[in-house]
Amino acid sequence: MLLPPSNRLMRAAAVAFSAGGLAASLAACGGGGANGAGGACSATVPGITPTEVKAGMVWNDTGPGADALRAFRAGVDARLHVANGENGGVYGRKVTYAWRDDGGDPARDEPMVKELLDQEKVFGLVYAPGGSQEPAELLRERGIPVTGLASAPVWLGMSNMFSWFYLGDGSSTTWGKYVRGQGGTRAALFALGSSASSGGFTQQVAASLKTADIKVVKTFNVTEITSYQTVAEQIKANNIDTLAGVLLPDATAKLLPELTKLGVNLRVVLMPTGYDGSTLTQFGPTLAGTSIFTSIQPFELNTAGQQKFKQAMSDYAPEIQPPAQDPAVNGWVSADLFVRGLEAAGKCPTRESFITGLRAVKDYDGAGITPETSIDLSTNFRETSTCYYAIKISKDGSRFEPTSSTAICGEVITPQQVVALNQQS
Repeated sequence: MLLPPSNRLMRAAAVAFSAGGLAASLAACGGGGANGAGGACSATVPGITPTEVKAGMVWNDTGPGADALRAFRAGVDARLHVANGENGGVYGRKVTYAWRDDGGDPARDEPMVKELLDQEKVFGLVYAPGGSQEPAELLRERGIPVTGLASAPVWLGMSNMFSWFYLGDGSSTTWGKYVRGQGGTRAALFALGSSASSGGFTQQVAASLKTADIKVVKTFNVTEITSYQTVAEQIKANNIDTLAGVLLPDATAKLLPELTKLGVNLRVVLMPTGYDGSTLTQFGPTLAGTSIFTSIQPFELNTAGQQKFKQAMSDYAPEIQPPAQDPAVNGWVSADLFVRGLEAAGKCPTRESFITGLRAVKDYDGAGITPETSIDLSTNFRETSTCYYAIKISKDGSRFEPTSSTAICGEVITPQQVVALNQQS
């Protein structure tokens, strides 16, 4: 699933993670540099002992939307169980984490991060998508390594913050490329604001469509819709053949039957979320033919990386059903990236050697689950990511069907170009 930034969709759609049984309170000692055994490291490094590495995280454990965060937590825990139990940790050190609950209040994120750094003495953070942007500058100033899904523009250009995917503050031509390829020419967009030019995810999609000569005819504010029949009538009156933007599964399931009653045949319906078995269970045939963009490889491809993930989820987080869902994958890859950073940091890790070593990796495999299978971490943090997979819901609404075995990639659209494109009629 594509996760728009926290200010663009409900925070409840974001994902985070919890320490579960892994959190431990550790003393700090260890060393800097890439040589020598863990026990021989002499310099004091926060969160490092000869036997353990303590990370930190802030997540929504008790606030609104907390239930939606369990899969991410499970994905993190499963990956660390594999690292610790099956692989013996990293250079003999088990990876654990301490955590704080922000209660779903973004204003609490920075104080909670400070507590983890100053009281828990964590080494680095696995950061939850949907968290606030305020701690980013603090983390940069203090040279704290961070991994996670870069769902907010603040991640761009931050050399200490690592991700396999950057939504960024610009856009990409990928959405437009896909819609045009499906025959779309006239679009209605759905936004949290009243205008596609008011900013946010819908603005990114609008700019992308315009690069493919797709006309944005109407924009609907989803928070103000009181009659889907009225919306359907306007779509028909304007000869619209494409729906996109912040069009979530429940709203789509209400709108499409109204369009069917009016005899409207759409070429493309593109949702930003919904690649989850619950979508099929709840809405099934109502969403037949609907497309979803995802920033992970479709599980229908059944790759080796996906098989490893599903086995680990079955072994260590069997309560998450189905295990093959985006939030769990995002947690898994976030933790995998942290483990990869510790490997790159050497036997005597420091925060600096983690950042320097991981930033030098030019072939990160995304745990075998991401659209790009060889990611250059030395450059990917500078620009918006452009590669997605497109998935369609089958005609009978019973399954997801990847549109291809490879990712769809486009070109970056800069923030300045987004503004210019959205000023066009």
